[in-house]
Amino acid sequence: MASNPQASSTLAEAQTFWASVRDEIPMLSYMQTSLEAWDGQSLCIAAPLAPNTNDKSTAFAGSLATLATVTGWATLTLWAKSQYVPCLVAAADSHIRYRKPVMSDFKAIAILPSAEDLAGLKARIASHGRGRVSVQVVVQSAGEDALTLEASYAVWPSKG
Repeated sequence: MASNPQASSTLAEAQTFWASVRDEIPMLSYMQTSLEAWDGQSLCIAAPLAPNTNDKSTAFAGSLATLATVTGWATLTLWAKSQYVPCLVAAADSHIRYRKPVMSDFKAIAILPSAEDLAGLKARIASHGRGRVSVQVVVQSAGEDALTLEASYAVWPSKG
C-alpha cells in the first residue's frame, strides 16, 4: 500500500475515521481496536486478546461479534463516503458462526460486496431513498478463521 499514494491517502482517511468512531463508541476504545488496513475494497480491524477475554481465557463472544459487526458497518461507511454520498449505515440482520475458540489477538476482515451489488444498492437508494446490501466478515486469530459473519446492512443518505 505504501507505494501507491492514493492508497496511502485512503488509509490515512480511514484511520482518521476509525479514531472518531472509537471516540464515539467507548466499547471499541475499551476493546483497544485499531485499523490495520483499508485499500478501498477491504478493511481490517484488529484487537488484542487481553481486554477481550472471558472466564475461559479465550476471546469473549461479544467482543468477537462486536468487532465483526462494526467492521462490516465501517467498510460500507467508508465506501459510501468515498464513492457515493455521506450515508448512514446500520446492521439490519446478521448470522454469526463461531468456528473455534480465540486464544490470541484477533482481527476482523470485511470485503466490500461485488461491484454489481454496490451498483444495485446505489440504484435502490436513488429510487427508494435507502437500500440494503450484505457483507461477509471473517474474524481470524493465529492465521485461522475463528468466526464468520454474514450481515445485511441498511444504507441511506445522511441529512447533514
